[in-house]
Amino acid sequence: MAALAILALIGAAASGAGGASALPPDYLAIALKVAGQGLPGCRSYHPDGSEGPCLPRFAIKRSGGINGWSLDGTITFTRGATERLTEDEFALLAGHEIAHWYLGHRGSSVEAELAADRLGAELACAAGFDVARGAEVYRWLRADRAHSKGGIRLGVVLTVKCLG
Repeated sequence: MAALAILALIGAAASGAGGASALPPDYLAIALKVAGQGLPGCRSYHPDGSEGPCLPRFAIKRSGGINGWSLDGTITFTRGATERLTEDEFALLAGHEIAHWYLGHRGSSVEAELAADRLGAELACAAGFDVARGAEVYRWLRADRAHSKGGIRLGVVLTVKCLG
């Protein structure tokens, strides 16, 4: 891929949206590594004539809490996620949100969350991150109507096999 196309790809992936700013470079690198080859079966075409994989945009919002969400092609993380999580934990959180995007989830349900947990763990593992260490991220998560208790989600994550 030409250098200009690579820079365009990174720029698009790093751009913030909706009042958010760009994800810090070290965390952008983790998110892009976890995203891998992008959305399967999808190509992104750029104004300069280059093309590349379909990847979400990544952004950060000011908040001390630890959270991430996927909305309208942008995955946003809180500043707390970049300041308080280890690389393995952030990779698992990023994998979970990227999985929501890849799976086309429009809303949240227990089934959608568990599917994103499973695929997200596979993506993080395939990218070389330690899923067992990353699973410590569940100590920060609360259960609600759409999110199962951390123990159930942890069980799903720890049973995945790394992708190819």
